[in-house]
Amino acid sequence: MGIISVLLTFLLSAILYYQGMQDQFSHEVGHLTETMAQALSKSDEARSEEYLDRMFKENHEKMHIVWMNTDGTVLYDSKPDPGGDYLSNTVVQEALDKGSAYEVHKEGNDTPKNYYATMAPDDTILRISVERAIPYRGFSSYLPEIIVFLLVFMVGCLAAAEKETEKILRPFHLLGDLVQQIMEGRPAHKLPDDYKELQPLIAKVEEQHNDIENYLEDIEEERNTIRTVVDTIADGIILLNEDKEIVDYNKTVEELFGLKEDKRYRRIASLYHDEDWLRAIGRAYHAEGRQEYTMTLFGRPYRMVMNHIELNDDEEKGLLIVLRDLTAAYTAEKMRREFSANVSHELKTPLTSISGFAEMIANGMYQKPEDVRLFGSRIMNESQRMLTLIDTIMHLSKVEETETTITWKTVSVDSLVRYAADLIKPQADAKGVTIDIDAQPLYTYGNPALLSELIMNLLDNSVKYNHQGGHISVRLAPEGEDKLTISVSDNGIGIPKEKQGRVFERFYRADESRTKATGGSGLGLAICKHIVEKHKGTLNISSVEGEGTTVTAILPRLSDADVNKENAEALTAKKEAADAESGRLAALEAEEDKAREEAAKKEESAKKEESEKAEAQKKDEEAKFHHKGKKLKKNKKSKKKNSDHTKDAPSKEDDESKKKK
Repeated sequence: MGIISVLLTFLLSAILYYQGMQDQFSHEVGHLTETMAQALSKSDEARSEEYLDRMFKENHEKMHIVWMNTDGTVLYDSKPDPGGDYLSNTVVQEALDKGSAYEVHKEGNDTPKNYYATMAPDDTILRISVERAIPYRGFSSYLPEIIVFLLVFMVGCLAAAEKETEKILRPFHLLGDLVQQIMEGRPAHKLPDDYKELQPLIAKVEEQHNDIENYLEDIEEERNTIRTVVDTIADGIILLNEDKEIVDYNKTVEELFGLKEDKRYRRIASLYHDEDWLRAIGRAYHAEGRQEYTMTLFGRPYRMVMNHIELNDDEEKGLLIVLRDLTAAYTAEKMRREFSANVSHELKTPLTSISGFAEMIANGMYQKPEDVRLFGSRIMNESQRMLTLIDTIMHLSKVEETETTITWKTVSVDSLVRYAADLIKPQADAKGVTIDIDAQPLYTYGNPALLSELIMNLLDNSVKYNHQGGHISVRLAPEGEDKLTISVSDNGIGIPKEKQGRVFERFYRADESRTKATGGSGLGLAICKHIVEKHKGTLNISSVEGEGTTVTAILPRLSDADVNKENAEALTAKKEAADAESGRLAALEAEEDKAREEAAKKEESAKKEESEKAEAQKKDEEAKFHHKGKKLKKNKKSKKKNSDHTKDAPSKEDDESKKKK
């Protein structure tokens, strides 16, 4: 770019020089024409022609000289043209009107010429025409010096251009280094004082870098949150692209397939090479809408749900696979069928008895009126037994409901033990059974009603299946660091060893004859088991036939600190619910939103004020710089004026002294 600038400068200088030389040459020829016209006289025509002929030869016969009268009569022509009409030339006509004229035009050979015409003192007209040409001979002797000067000038221009370019680009190089430091998170070096104008730009880059960093942190946080949510989902999730490559999967898939290495961007066949599995996935790619497929993976039933999705803005198609474990559903269905069968069996026995006695009464199959009362009493007992069984079944269904219908809170277990013992005491006293309680003050997190029913069922079984005058021992004690045990022991009839593993099943009775005599339904321990499982505990039984039975429930235990924390959270929840219901929460949130808006406005105002302050400081510095420049210029002018005055003073004194002399 610098060389082009130098060449353009040289070309422009040559053009200007050429134009100047032409103007100077034209001026000299015009002056020569006027001078020659002054020397002409029609009264001395011979001498005038001799003079013109001499001038023609002195100019190397490159000048066309015509001397003529005002009527067009040619007195002298250095290059005679028999058919030439000089009087009709515009330059001649203009000279007749104004006394002199000048013009430039081309002739037949396309060579431009300068035409000059002027009136002589004797009213004759002198016209001179000269070709416009560069007078090389005038400056050919200076050509080497001109070439050397141009070379030196070019080198100097290049050096100066290089220096100025470096000076101009230095701030940009410095700015680039500072921006690089900022983007890499390193502390940026301080700007030199010469480049304070770049400080707002650096500040803006730092601000944008911080915004980008915050934005990336937010994206990373959201990504981690999504990843955490996906990984905690119990269903297996697999995302495939259009080439059947695995884009991503969650922790459940890792555990299900036992992955030891990363399978991302590997073909789905490398994850599980089962033909049914791959055929179902291939069919889902070509089918429209949602596809479902049930299959067995590693011995467990799974439902595979597949949906088409768009992976990115390029409309790349993919497939989302969700694997749902059906083991719990199948187990629940099996239990439902078994439960229905058991219920049908249990209800069939009393209904058969009721039907038999009713048929005997209806057919008159009795001998005495007392037999009718006996049959009616048995029908009533069986009906009551059936109603009790139905109530127990309904209660068991309620216990097995989801936890959303149960209220959970801190429970004092020792209080429940004493409360249940007080309720069961009349029944125990009727049988002469004594109850001994050893309960420490312990807490758990659960439902008081269900835990109370657990203890009541255990005590009720201990009383029902005990001897006359028997003994029951209830013990509540801590177990390990975060557990507690509730054990209910009796010295009753006990349970045979081969039947102890089934006592928690629905409708199972260890002793059918004793159960029917006591009115048992076979659901008491099943209910206890469900209650303990809902509280994330375990229920165990140990028994010796003829000696007694011990049932132990192990539940999570709350420490004193946990109890205080739960109570505080309960109070907080109560207050939050009251605030939300009364509208105080909405008012508080409105105040918080208003405070955030005001803080944001203050921050924005502070930034704006800081920016305006920086801009004003920049303008002040520029004004100081201009003022300083004007002051220096003024001082220079003042110094120059004083020096001129000093130089002029002695000359005036010398003139005065000369005048006096």
